[in-house]
Amino acid sequence: MISAPGKVLWIGSYTVVFGGLAHVIAIDKRVRCEVCESQRPIYETNFGVFEGKGNELIQSVLEEFEREEGKVPPLRVKLMNDREFIRNGRKTGLGSSSAATVALTACIYKYLHGRLDLGEIYVKAQRANWRRQGGIGSGFDVAAAVFGSVVYRTFTDPIKVDSYHEPLKLGDKVSMIVGLSGRPSSTVELVKRFIEGRSKIEPLMKLIDEENQNAINLLKRGKIDAAALHTRLARNILAQAAKTVGVNLNGEMGKVIDEAEENGAYVSLSPGAGGGELYFALGDDLASVEAKWRKRGLTVFYVKEDMGVREE
Repeated sequence: MISAPGKVLWIGSYTVVFGGLAHVIAIDKRVRCEVCESQRPIYETNFGVFEGKGNELIQSVLEEFEREEGKVPPLRVKLMNDREFIRNGRKTGLGSSSAATVALTACIYKYLHGRLDLGEIYVKAQRANWRRQGGIGSGFDVAAAVFGSVVYRTFTDPIKVDSYHEPLKLGDKVSMIVGLSGRPSSTVELVKRFIEGRSKIEPLMKLIDEENQNAINLLKRGKIDAAALHTRLARNILAQAAKTVGVNLNGEMGKVIDEAEENGAYVSLSPGAGGGELYFALGDDLASVEAKWRKRGLTVFYVKEDMGVREE
């Protein structure tokens, strides 16, 4: 069995799509994959059992292998998510699709080659993910699923996959929780709004990237508290940019964030796919934040930093 982790984007929300520097944390919610020989292709997933081509995600991975290695033999595949990836039948935004792409890619690669090569698995998974998303997306979640927590800058060439990724773990110095609002949002649609309004917000995006780079430089020196101050500045500028393109990152979302920071936490916000906005907080003691978020109706659970692809 091979597994790959989900992720939380702490630094670089939205700006990572435009080539900004980001820090993404791999978390202990994982997608697990097993393969074996079969008379016909069968794919067992959380979303049903598929025969033949499988669903869109499975097909994108198979096509990537077939471009370079020929047709993949019939396999029986079991590809299952941890329960935190899905809430009320909807994905929560913790990177389940990318983790599944990586886990499946690694599993098939191991089956065909008898070994794991993270570099080759990364390139195949990024290409499959990029093609499946229609060229939208930065690939930071794929990088975390393969390598674990990383500093990341997106690729300029999706075929060469010339992205920048550098390992950077937070370790066990802080506690981390995730809060899910349950208000549906579309990551792709929100990103499109930023892309369409890019010319209007370019100066603000540059300022955000500068603050994010400052934060990451401090993280490399182990100064999480100092880094968090720059992430807060970046988030405030992002709210200005969002307002310019017609996206409101304040309102109820702002209250949730302010409440957590008043209780000593450092917070980030990401669009969370079908499960709604995804709030992420880290700090020394998050019990009061957890209680307040639950009172607001958020689904809250603790996460821990985890490694990238691994055999189990």
